Amino acid sequence: MKPKCFPATSYAAACPQAPIIAAIHNSRLLLRSSIDGSVLRSIQLGVAFAAQCRRIKWFKSLQRERNEHIGEDQSTPSRILLADDETVHIFDLSDPKWQATVSYGSGSTGKIANVEFGFTKDEVIVFSDFGLKVTIWSLLTNRGVEVRDPKNSSCGHSFRPSSGHLAILVRETMRDVVMVLSPVTRRVENTFSLTTVDAQGLEWSPDGNWLVAWEAASAGCHVLVYTADGYLFKNYFAGQSPDTPGLGVRTVEWSFSGKFLAVTNCDNQVHLLAARSFNCIAILLHAETINSLDASVWQEQIDASRKRSYVAAPQPACPPSRIPASGDKLVGTSISHLTFNGPGSLLASVAESTPSTVWVWCLESLTPHSILIHHSFVKSLQWHPEDPECLLIHCATEEPVIHLWHASFDTPRIMPVPLSRPGGRTEVNWVQSSDLNPRTSVFMLANTLNYGLSHILDAGEGDKTVDMSFSTVVEGSVPEDMFDEGNSMDLSPIKLSHERFDMELESASNEVDDTFDYRRHLAAAN
Repeated sequence: MKPKCFPATSYAAACPQAPIIAAIHNSRLLLRSSIDGSVLRSIQLGVAFAAQCRRIKWFKSLQRERNEHIGEDQSTPSRILLADDETVHIFDLSDPKWQATVSYGSGSTGKIANVEFGFTKDEVIVFSDFGLKVTIWSLLTNRGVEVRDPKNSSCGHSFRPSSGHLAILVRETMRDVVMVLSPVTRRVENTFSLTTVDAQGLEWSPDGNWLVAWEAASAGCHVLVYTADGYLFKNYFAGQSPDTPGLGVRTVEWSFSGKFLAVTNCDNQVHLLAARSFNCIAILLHAETINSLDASVWQEQIDASRKRSYVAAPQPACPPSRIPASGDKLVGTSISHLTFNGPGSLLASVAESTPSTVWVWCLESLTPHSILIHHSFVKSLQWHPEDPECLLIHCATEEPVIHLWHASFDTPRIMPVPLSRPGGRTEVNWVQSSDLNPRTSVFMLANTLNYGLSHILDAGEGDKTVDMSFSTVVEGSVPEDMFDEGNSMDLSPIKLSHERFDMELESASNEVDDTFDYRRHLAAAN
């Protein structure tokens, strides 16, 4: 099976539930099979919208995501959304005649800052610019529910996996408040205030029993654990004194199994908490000088022909470090990347002080399993969704290549993915491959002009090889009228209205309101 390279005018997006790749090309949304590269659907878009489209996102069920990582399958129909600064278009993979359009999804309060699917495929969440409001649009009722003053459009909201309750972090009367909205109707079911100075984000545990919130880095290392009904269970300060806090939390990450909670702050450390007691069971240090008897250390090398490979590095090893600005000792002291594998047996991380070094930790022994030193900064880490011991590493290299680590490999692998046209920064993702040979894995490397698919064939005994024969599809090779739904089918888009429920927390009139109180009255003026 030969991997192929396809043209595009936007970054491609892989469907998490089917072997399908979505990309915009020549004002069309092309849905291709990741198995043979054939065009499954071609959807005509407006020329202006296609040129300004900033986001392509597939629906991914939270329950399915958790089931995939624990070895279960739960297939559901997929939908895909495309959005520019003002409009959101949603298409259904299983129903070619269905389409929905959210016009002016953020109202008259500026551009769309972020948009994503909700807990189900019938919900779309739209964040307006400047943090003025978030609107949860229902594709069933054609109505939206507004929540004012959300604090963070990326990590300030979280869905409870077991029930679909939505927790949103808002700022009300100089307090951080969590609003819990019921499933389907999105009515306010519970509200409670946080004992924080400036909360940064929140996240439900995979089992839905705990809700974790954390302070911004400027307010010290403070993680708060709440029960599902809003009672404070524990404060975690990572050894800092609450009276004299230092630099605080950078990231908080649950393992998919829900067994561990990882907290990173600005000291090159990962604090690993047990999910039942939320006590720290280990602190994972990212030393600038590597001298480990348990870990295998690999270093990337480039020969005269520009061929890349890994070689065993002698110890002690000193990976390249980021040089801080003069007099600034705090630059590059946090953890930039952190990700658990599915079963929660391995953890991969990258420290900003050594941004080209990947640490793979064994969580059974709480020691480093492997350490990989690269020539370029690490851009992303992704565990294979079905193989928990396979890690995809994407570095900021000049050539389009990917780095692959597997626990069974004698030596990690570096594989080029030729793209027919250079086009700025690249992105890498695993591609769903359930319809392929179960011993085959697929990944995609894309830029703004084209994307390539590569198949990694399992040769047995833990060894994997890749067919490096690529064929290129030149621009314009797809017929303009191929599967043109705009010509062959009557698309009747659902125009979502601006009817909405405005939800605000009641505040006492004698309380001093915050600086941004004027934002609550914008809806009345519209």
